Amino acid sequence: MLTRLHISSFIALTIAVWLLALWFQGMPVLSADFIKPFGTVVGIITVVVALFNKYMWAWGIFKGWYVKRPDLRGSWKVELKSSWIDPKTGKGIDPIYGYAVIRQSLTYLSVRLMTKESRSLLVAHSIEQQEDADLFKLVGVYRNEPKIELQGVRSEIHHGSFALEVHGSPVYELQGHYWTDRATKGGMKLSDKTKKLYDTYEQAVRENGN
Repeated sequence: MLTRLHISSFIALTIAVWLLALWFQGMPVLSADFIKPFGTVVGIITVVVALFNKYMWAWGIFKGWYVKRPDLRGSWKVELKSSWIDPKTGKGIDPIYGYAVIRQSLTYLSVRLMTKESRSLLVAHSIEQQEDADLFKLVGVYRNEPKIELQGVRSEIHHGSFALEVHGSPVYELQGHYWTDRATKGGMKLSDKTKKLYDTYEQAVRENGN
């Protein structure tokens, strides 16, 4: 989300570009001709804002003092440790492994978590700055969709929430817990990030060799 600092900076940049455009055209800065380069200035600022929102916000030169938002982009290996107890055996289940693909800009974030049997899509989220300015937490609500052949047999569409602490700068791990409307909960860890964004679980497994 744009802050007061961002807005002030863009306004100052607009004025500076406008004055420079007038000067290059040899026009009096405070005359009626002041309005003439309006379209050019708006076009330049629009491009700069779009580039900043999509790419430049993550540049190291802006980190910390200008942009306080961790860069989570990439594909992460996921480990889920569920508290669910199998009623037939009375025992817990083994950890579930998968991949989380995170797409991000300054104002946008999407997370797709894929396992062998289902996928989860982010419905809402917030990146919260903690008491220490360098610590962040990602919290969200998601919708889980099991594969169609499993619905009505072993698993159903459901919703859940998660809270993950963001570790490192650059970020190397997200760790925390999740809970669902099926009265289950457990631990969640994202690690071993790669830059490539996978489309399916099968592609991620194939390209990671596991």
